[in-house]
Amino acid sequence: MKFLGMHVERRSVLYGIGDAGLALISLATAWAIRFEVPLLQADLLALFQRHTGATVIFVVAHLFLLYIAEAYDPARDFRKPAQIARIWGAVAFGAFFQMALFYAIPEWQVGRGFFGIASAVYLATLTFWRGLMCQVRPRLIRRLRTVILGADHVGHHIANAIAHHSEHSDRYELIGFVDDPDEIIEPVEERSALPLVGGRSALAEWVDQERVECIIVAIRAGMSDRLTRQLLECKAKGVQIEDMRVVYTRMTGKLPIQFVSDTSIIFGPAFAGTHGGAAVFQRLADIGISIVGLLLTGPIIALAALAVRLDSKGPAFYTQVRVGQNEHDFVIYKLRTMVQDAEAKTGATWSKGRADPRVTRVGAFLRRTRIDELPQFFNVLNGTMSMVGPRPERPVFVAQLKKQIPYYGLRFAVKPGVTGWAQVMYRYGASVEETREKLCYDLYAIQELNPFLYVIILLKTVQTVLLKPGS
Repeated sequence: MKFLGMHVERRSVLYGIGDAGLALISLATAWAIRFEVPLLQADLLALFQRHTGATVIFVVAHLFLLYIAEAYDPARDFRKPAQIARIWGAVAFGAFFQMALFYAIPEWQVGRGFFGIASAVYLATLTFWRGLMCQVRPRLIRRLRTVILGADHVGHHIANAIAHHSEHSDRYELIGFVDDPDEIIEPVEERSALPLVGGRSALAEWVDQERVECIIVAIRAGMSDRLTRQLLECKAKGVQIEDMRVVYTRMTGKLPIQFVSDTSIIFGPAFAGTHGGAAVFQRLADIGISIVGLLLTGPIIALAALAVRLDSKGPAFYTQVRVGQNEHDFVIYKLRTMVQDAEAKTGATWSKGRADPRVTRVGAFLRRTRIDELPQFFNVLNGTMSMVGPRPERPVFVAQLKKQIPYYGLRFAVKPGVTGWAQVMYRYGASVEETREKLCYDLYAIQELNPFLYVIILLKTVQTVLLKPGS
């Protein structure tokens, strides 16, 4: 389903609504037990008026921490002990966080007995609710009898992607491929197990006979006039016609550059965040976050800079030229993690991550914790970077990658970011192929970025920093 222009899986939305509802029920139950009144007579409005801050924090903190703990991943089975522990950890951390907050803001405090009962009830009901959802796994929409038009590697690619995606495998009941044998180019990579069930020449009649409800078009080259007329005839009869690229983008959160054409990008969504209200929101958010970020992390940056100076020769901070918006160069600020003059002999080379011999002892720690990136708040504040955008790259690599990867230059339509959709959805790119894959995510974000996706990327960044160490 679409929410503020971004695809969100229905099961994740259902989890969120249920979790918020259970939080309120837990508060009502604690009120009923603590003040010895029937549950149905528990006055939630009075509770909210009396403890507004504590009520809001109880609900919001738990939803936030459950998200950080990846508890809204629809593919997880919350009947398993490891996933139950994930939920319990989030609730326990939420309890500690709220106790610290109540200590800092005494007027928000609630009774310890009330708070303890509410937390215990929420833990129990949340565990039962998630387990029940995984046991029942309700089908939220009716499956559509679907065929894929085109049986070469493009068709097989989308068939395999649907088969491995929980929501879309529930949405589409794939029957097989429709294509003519002389039109098929054998797929280079993994084949789907779906059979070839019909040909292009009699598509409309076959679709009508087999009661097909959806056709996913996976043809890269232009279609013949006859095939176009048949698709129009199918659409007139109520058959849903979908483009493979649109389905794939909606399903994966990335633009499949190996399957798109120039015209599909030209006539596709506008590049968000380059002008208008979205650009104003992003700049204001960037300024606010960078100021708060510098105030909060200033002592950490100072201590890290001292550690860098004590660990190895050279300056604590590291500056380097990167390519920014509209391919204008700018200077990026980071804490130094490599030995001084690391590229004096070898020249510009890809980072090898943890195995890179140029990385110092302190530098390895700064990279794992991503503390070395904190000085980039200065870049955000001066406007050369945004909090959210493609990873800034060096001019020497940009020149190479533009020759090797189609559409690579489009990532410079927006400002580079401290974090980005590609950085939270894919690992660090240290090769041309990995950079190509990351570009698919970057182009999706460039087209779809809005305030909701901006916030989601920031939340996923917190999740990544806490759960997934850096290189």
